Amino acid sequence: MPIDRNYREKWVVAGTHAGHNVWMASPKTSTEIHGTLVGISLDACNGCMRCVRVCPVDVFGEWKSSNGTLVADPVRENDCILCLVCETVCPTDAIDILQGEGSDETLNSLLQGSH
Repeated sequence: MPIDRNYREKWVVAGTHAGHNVWMASPKTSTEIHGTLVGISLDACNGCMRCVRVCPVDVFGEWKSSNGTLVADPVRENDCILCLVCETVCPTDAIDILQGEGSDETLNSLLQGSH
């Protein structure tokens, strides 16, 4: 199931991990989203690490979740430049970037290359 793009408004911060928030829909669920600026649904992440490979500023690290699954983790989310490349390449729609002004322009310029 893809990430809930409204988690920042609907979910609660249940703790922290590696300097970023861990969000849960309710205390009775094990579904977690790591990060606020760069959110990754641990249930949706399939561990392909495409986001790790394409991120130009090394936002992600590999982490073994509590159930033993290898997932991407936004360990340096504050370094994110909002290029949206990770979100674009994620095959399971596990990533949501809190878009700021200019995010679409940044993505378009990266996709088109410099002129």
